Amino acid sequence: MNHTSSVGLRIQKARTTLLLDHPFFGTLLFRLGGKASRSVATMATDGVSLFYNPEFVDTLNAAELAGVLAHEVMHPALQHHTRRRDRDRTRWNMACDYAINPILLDAGLTLPKDVLIDNRFRRMSAEQIYNLIEEDEKQEGSTDQSESQPGNGSGDPENGSLQSNKAGGEPQAPSTPGGVGQVLDPPEPEAGSGSSVAEQAREWQIAVEQAETVAKVAGKLPRGAVRAKEASQAAGVDWRELLRRVWSDTIPADYSWTHPNRRHVWAGLYLPGITSEGVGEIAIAVDCSGSVSSRLLGLFEAEIQSILAGQRPRLVHVLYFDAAVQKVETYQAGQPVSLSPVGGGGTDFRPCFDWLAENGIVPQTLLFLTDLDGSFPSFGPPYQVLWAATAGGKAPFGEVIPLQAA
Repeated sequence: MNHTSSVGLRIQKARTTLLLDHPFFGTLLFRLGGKASRSVATMATDGVSLFYNPEFVDTLNAAELAGVLAHEVMHPALQHHTRRRDRDRTRWNMACDYAINPILLDAGLTLPKDVLIDNRFRRMSAEQIYNLIEEDEKQEGSTDQSESQPGNGSGDPENGSLQSNKAGGEPQAPSTPGGVGQVLDPPEPEAGSGSSVAEQAREWQIAVEQAETVAKVAGKLPRGAVRAKEASQAAGVDWRELLRRVWSDTIPADYSWTHPNRRHVWAGLYLPGITSEGVGEIAIAVDCSGSVSSRLLGLFEAEIQSILAGQRPRLVHVLYFDAAVQKVETYQAGQPVSLSPVGGGGTDFRPCFDWLAENGIVPQTLLFLTDLDGSFPSFGPPYQVLWAATAGGKAPFGEVIPLQAA
């Protein structure tokens, strides 16, 4: 028996052990086909295959091997392979590992020493952890070259892509400190297969639900895995689309034949267009207590600019607040809004409502950018309030738009 075959037998035995002792992880593992590959330092998965380096497997005892296999299958179980988008691959892998490892240890599994563990990241989604890691690197003055290479190229080995996957090319996973199993982007569907990345994600969602059922019957369902699944589902919501939809619902609109829908005129179809009325004043309140990262502020500002360009409100009031309103900037219709927070104390939402009332302003919409950790008014105002929330939380009135995945 050659070396690769003996390693394959060890992996098969570890799969069986997981199926008996940890059926949630063991059931999911049978969705991944094992493939020996020396192009990865440890293990890697794209949601279809489980790539493993035989030399790395040799360094693991039986308990560690089972733990690493469970670690690897949790990547597609939490949709990590489909949720990276334009994020840096190396940092994304680190964030995903920080999200997964505490779940495995809490479930009684064993992991190799020096894996990525940080208690401040417990119960966070990979997106939230990614943002915190990025902020830490900026504060430390990191000169990581990967920052200038977002990793969109499907053929760049340094960015952890799968080279020529359709032709059976070797996977190239990013190297991360403490990484024992990396996550790759999903392979491109074969031409004419009728499959898609969205369908692959849906298949994993169904597989996780089935694995939960199996584990419940056995009385061995890891609660941490369930919480992580719920967090990943929330993180998968497109906050930009949700913000646009919820915000547009606050603007009075109707159909008019006076302004036909230009999108269909070219085809000879004359349909009524949507006309918006009453977009007078908008208020945006930015929490300056330290809960908004510079990256998130930039993404939020860009989306706000795009929305305002379409609505052209008469005035936009930007309030910067912590325990009080520290600064107010007012923009005329068509002026680009630029967000520059000041302050940095505790958080109290009430002064924002008070400032608007004292200045006789009844906005069409008041939009907060905040972590929702502060003091609220006893009653909601007579206008629409939206809360773009950078952390999980609830508001006593208005609608919350989660930005944890931004």
